[in-house]
Amino acid sequence: MECELLPREIAYADDVDFVAFQDIDIEEVGKVLEKYNLQVKVAKTEFTNLSRGETNWQIGTLIGDQEDIERRKQISSAALVKLKNVWLKGDKITKNTKLKLYKALVKSVLTYNLGTWALTQSQEERLNAFHRKQLKKVLNIKYHVKITNSSLYNKCNERPLSIFILESRWRLFGHIMRRDKQIPANQAMSGYFVTEGSKFKGRPLTTLPVVLNRDLSRIINSNLQLKSSHDLEHLRSIAQQRDEWTKLTARIREAAEASQSEH
Repeated sequence: MECELLPREIAYADDVDFVAFQDIDIEEVGKVLEKYNLQVKVAKTEFTNLSRGETNWQIGTLIGDQEDIERRKQISSAALVKLKNVWLKGDKITKNTKLKLYKALVKSVLTYNLGTWALTQSQEERLNAFHRKQLKKVLNIKYHVKITNSSLYNKCNERPLSIFILESRWRLFGHIMRRDKQIPANQAMSGYFVTEGSKFKGRPLTTLPVVLNRDLSRIINSNLQLKSSHDLEHLRSIAQQRDEWTKLTARIREAAEASQSEH
C-alpha cells in the first residue's frame, strides 16, 4: 500500500512531523500525499536529527516532559498574576469562588496535557511544591504563616498534583488500551517492548511505561506489572472492562497516597 511508503507521522493543526530512522525523501512523500489532495512545501520543510534523550524538538507543544512542565509553570504563573486583585480582595470574594476561579483559569493551564507526562519522583515533588505555592497565593497566605501540607490541601479541597497526574495518566492509558491496536499510540506501546539491536548505555530514561510500572509496584500483594508485551496484553484485557479498570485506578491512587503519607 502507498501509505506504507510514508514514515510515522505526528500531526498538530496544519503541521506534520515525519519520524524515521533513516533519511526521508520528502519529494517522494509529496508524490504520495498529492494523491490525497495534500501538498508539501519542500522549501519550508525542515530536517532535524535527534539523539537519544534529546528533547529540543517542538510541534505545537514541547516534546520533552521537563520542558513542557516548565512552560506550563510559566504560563500558569502569568495567569495567576493576572488575577492578583481577586486573591487580595479578602472577604469581598468567598474562598470557594476564588478556588473555582483558580481551578478554571490557572490549574487547567498548569495541568494541560498532564496525562502524557513521565515524571521522576523528584519532579513530582517539585511540581507538588509549586502547586502548593499557588494555593497559598490564592488564599493570600503569607510566607511567614506556618501551615502543614495536609491542612492546606484540606482548606482548599485539593490533593497533591502528583495524584491528579496519576489519575489522568491511568485514564488516558485505559482509553488507549480500549482503542484499536493499529492506532499509533497502541503500536508505539507494543513496539516499546520489542528488543532490537544493542541496548543504549547510560542511565535508563524515565518513560511512560517505566512510570506506569512504578505506579503498579506500589500496590501491596499484587503481581501486576508493566515490563513486557505479555504484561501489556494483560492490562489491555482489564481495560476492556471499565468497572475493573476504574477499581484498578482507585487501588493505584490509594497506594500512591499511602506512599506519600509515609514520607
